[in-house]
Amino acid sequence: MGTVNEVNERAILAMSLRRRNMTVSQIALYLNTDERSVYRLLARARKLWGLIADASDSKTRIGENLAAFEEMERVALEKFAKANPNSTVAVAYLNAARDARKEIKRLLQEAGLMIKVAEELSITGIPMENPVVRKAIYGVLKLINETSDENDEA
Repeated sequence: MGTVNEVNERAILAMSLRRRNMTVSQIALYLNTDERSVYRLLARARKLWGLIADASDSKTRIGENLAAFEEMERVALEKFAKANPNSTVAVAYLNAARDARKEIKRLLQEAGLMIKVAEELSITGIPMENPVVRKAIYGVLKLINETSDENDEA
């Protein structure tokens, strides 16, 4: 595959592409490799990030960034609570809090302290013309809707 430095560079490139919301298939195509290799490169990049994060200087910077974003979120939510809820200012405060939360999440995921869970799933190749498969899929969709309604009420 190449020298250790070349592999590390490809791993970092794969992680960079992944952060740009490219799929594993797209990254594989870009890097001219198979998807299994992309998963290995991403795992290597996470290990490299862990080594970097273990350095005390990096831990300090991550902690400082995390604290800054948590403070931004707190202040934005406090200001939102005092603003007219129907105003554009209130929306801006909510957006600022949301963006701060996204950055907090990203920092925790990059540090390996939070696992990223897919928010959406796309599946192709399902034989919907088969009545048994179609009924099963509709059953799953119904279950998803019922559980999301229960979570919204809670």
